[in-house]
Amino acid sequence: MSQENSNNKVFVTGHTRGIGKAVCDLFTAKGYQCEGVSTSTGFDVVEDCDRIVDMMKDFDYIVLNAYKDNSQKNMLKKIIKRYQDNNKKVAVITSTSGTPIGEDPDHDTPTYKKYCQDKKNLMAYIEAIQQDLFSHPMNIYDVCPDTVKTDMSDGLWEDWPKLSAEDVAECVWLCFTSKFNFNRMVVQKHGA
Repeated sequence: MSQENSNNKVFVTGHTRGIGKAVCDLFTAKGYQCEGVSTSTGFDVVEDCDRIVDMMKDFDYIVLNAYKDNSQKNMLKKIIKRYQDNNKKVAVITSTSGTPIGEDPDHDTPTYKKYCQDKKNLMAYIEAIQQDLFSHPMNIYDVCPDTVKTDMSDGLWEDWPKLSAEDVAECVWLCFTSKFNFNRMVVQKHGA
């Protein structure tokens, strides 16, 4: 595959709905070729992690959006191990729920608590690895949205202003196309 073709390809985990679909729609509209994996296309980000990372070989732009347990952190570790000397840009969709101020103390389910801890661990890993990658051509971007209006957030945080999935996709676009490297981009919607 030529470098020219590689530069116009984006790989997205969880690409068939929500944020992942919005990323694919935006990049496709801008002339990029988008491919990805999701549960609806028969992939499990935990069970198929090695196979999915192998599929990323010819992509310069990667978006780790799909979340299941520690899948994002585990997948990111494998991507770095295999591709750190390649000119890849990797955006990882984290969450303000992984920050002390963003975790909702009123939402006290074990599932939510685990989600918050997984995101906190992921964000700490990204922060540490960004420094280690400083002399490598790979860039890692932590795109950290606050509440996003998706199927998964229906009925939750109804009094809070919610970002759209398209808002988050625009932030990924900015990370990939800017001449600046964003260590962490925290994205919140102001109340109307």
